[in-house]
Amino acid sequence: MELALQFMAFFAFIFLAGYLAPAAQFYFLYRNRPDRIQSARPRPGQIAREVRLSIITVAIFAAGSTGLMQLYQAGLTNIYWDRHDYFPGYGILSVLLCLVLHDTWFYWSHRAMHTPALFKLTHAGHHKSVTPTPWAMFAFQPAEALIQFAGIAMIVIFLPLHPLALLAFLGIDTTVNVAGHCGYECVPAWAKRLPLLRIFSTVTSHDAHHTNMRVNFGSFFNVWDRFCGTYNSGAENEKLEHSASREPSPISRPHALEQNNASRLNTARWTRALPD
Repeated sequence: MELALQFMAFFAFIFLAGYLAPAAQFYFLYRNRPDRIQSARPRPGQIAREVRLSIITVAIFAAGSTGLMQLYQAGLTNIYWDRHDYFPGYGILSVLLCLVLHDTWFYWSHRAMHTPALFKLTHAGHHKSVTPTPWAMFAFQPAEALIQFAGIAMIVIFLPLHPLALLAFLGIDTTVNVAGHCGYECVPAWAKRLPLLRIFSTVTSHDAHHTNMRVNFGSFFNVWDRFCGTYNSGAENEKLEHSASREPSPISRPHALEQNNASRLNTARWTRALPD
């Protein structure tokens, strides 16, 4: 009974605070704006599929969180409550460590899921959303949901964390995740030009990953992408999409747009052939 109550509590919290609230906020905030990154619109039935997959993911996350709670109660995690247990400033440092460690896990597990051996089993369902919406933030197949949760679980088990630091990290992760699928650039143009901020991923760069599955595997940062040669800012695609959307006829669209859209079309054709 106790496990069932814990599962239901985690499910309600993750669904309401971690999925429904942020996805609905970004969806209704951005859905009618004209400055979409892609000129394409979500396909009919896409949002229903994204929500269905996300609810399954929430259930998997809730089950994993219940398991982590059992480990915490057995003293097998590194969660601590007294802020004096570590040196001043460690709470902030631990949040930064969470971001770096999780981004590393996300990059390499993400690249692994894009290999032919794993893609259809783990990640194809997410990429059926070639033009993603905020509702796709948790639209994972069960295998991917387990991989995603494993990264967070390892952080909780091995990295000393205050509960407030953990909540801060999860809040940042949720915001970056839902923004990355909203279809609109949230980062101001001036901020993207600052040298210090160039290491951070943008909505445009993750949106480019949904149209070109060979680039931009990182989550919070683009450091691994730059180091491994998989980085694409997506800025050129965004500029060409907007330019083409203003042309009176598809015939007059620039040839460069056709070249940049080749990966998007191949992605769309490949993923649409998969069952929902």
